[in-house]
Formats: sequence, C-alpha cells, structure tokens
Amino acid sequence: MEMRKAIWEQKTVERDGVKPVWKQPRGNYGSNFWQMYSRKLDRDVHFYSSLERDHGVIVEADPTVAWFCEQPLRINIKVDGRDRETVMDMLIQFTDGREEYREVKYTSDVQRADNGSRVARQLAAQREWAFVTANGYKIVTEEEIRRNTMFLRNWKQILAYLATYASYDLAEIENQILAAFDIEPSWSLRDLERYIARPDRQTVKAAIFRLIHGGLCTAPLDVYPLTNSLTIQRGTK
Repeated sequence: MEMRKAIWEQKTVERDGVKPVWKQPRGNYGSNFWQMYSRKLDRDVHFYSSLERDHGVIVEADPTVAWFCEQPLRINIKVDGRDRETVMDMLIQFTDGREEYREVKYTSDVQRADNGSRVARQLAAQREWAFVTANGYKIVTEEEIRRNTMFLRNWKQILAYLATYASYDLAEIENQILAAFDIEPSWSLRDLERYIARPDRQTVKAAIFRLIHGGLCTAPLDVYPLTNSLTIQRGTK
C-alpha cells in the first residue's frame, strides 16, 4: 500500500535514550515556564504551562513509571498534502517496558478544537504519527491530572524536599528508618522523625520522602494531607 504520509523524526540521544528537543529559553520566559526536580531522572525537568508541570508531578510520583522525558520528539508529518510540525509533550516508559507519548491539553481546548484550529491540526498530526509508527499515544487533560488535588499538593511538597536534599547522602538514615519497621509496623511522621533522632530532623524527613518515592515506604497521600500525623508504613519493594 502506497504511503501518503512522509515522516521525519528528530531525536537527540543521551544516556537514557532521548533528551528534550526544546532547549531552556534564555532570559525571563514569564509565568509559562516551570521547573521541577526529578529524582527518577536526577535532573531538573522543564515545562511550559502549569498543567504540564502538574502532569510532571503525577508522572514522577507514579511507581509504574520507570523513566520519562519532557519535549522528547519533534515530528514533521504530511497529512492530507500539508506538512505539519509538532513537539510531543512527554514520552513515558513504564516498568513493564511499555512506552507512551503524551500531549497535555485543557479539556476546553480539546472540545473547542475545530478542523481549522491550531490545536486540531496539532492533535491530528500527532494521532497520525502515532498510528503510522505504531507508538502509544494519549491526550491527558486536567480532569485526569488534577482529579486528586490532595495527592498533587502532597507530592509537590515531597518533590520540593527531594530537590533540596538531592545531593545529600541519606543512606544511613534510610537504613535506620527501614529498621524502625521491625519494631513497629507503622509510625506517624512525627514519631518516626523523633525515633531516628538526628540533630537536623529535616534530613530525616527528606530520607522518609526518598523511601516513599522509591516504594520502600508507603503513606496514604491520596487521602490525607502531608502533616506530622501522616501514617508511614513499610512498602512492598
């Protein structure tokens, strides 16, 4: 069957496979430029809207996500005789090996998109590219991203701690925390900090959050706020 679509892909390769094709803008990008530290990637991740940033938070918090990259791919595809160029918002690799490209959009933008709009052309090009190349593809809206505001708010706090203490060696504290669950199956955040008894209790909190992020500890972050009374338990990993 004759292909009616010509596809050109631009990827730049790094240790993890791909890296952002968009470079960080120079100077002041205004309120539409957001930065977040990713412990999964051990680098700062950059986003171009608050919704993209919130999507990055839930991806970073998702234990089924092994790796991701923002702005990973620029595509040119000919659709119905016209060249379309677009950049995907994110590529996600899951722990089971699946990969999925994602585009982050507000529901109102998707619903209002008509055949002649920029958003309609962008989404049509991405869908066509995903179909032709047999890549997983998903449009993610605020209805999914911001469905649980408690979870999102808690993880923003956790990621702020992980960023602040990214260069700290907390392995000894982490081992002490895990050993504490041999004494009690669950602890409040406050009691666990007191039990470890370090001069700088913030390092204990950072170590707890690292363990939660890595799945070695669990907490009901989707239900309860991140306070000193939050229950911490040993994870399944």
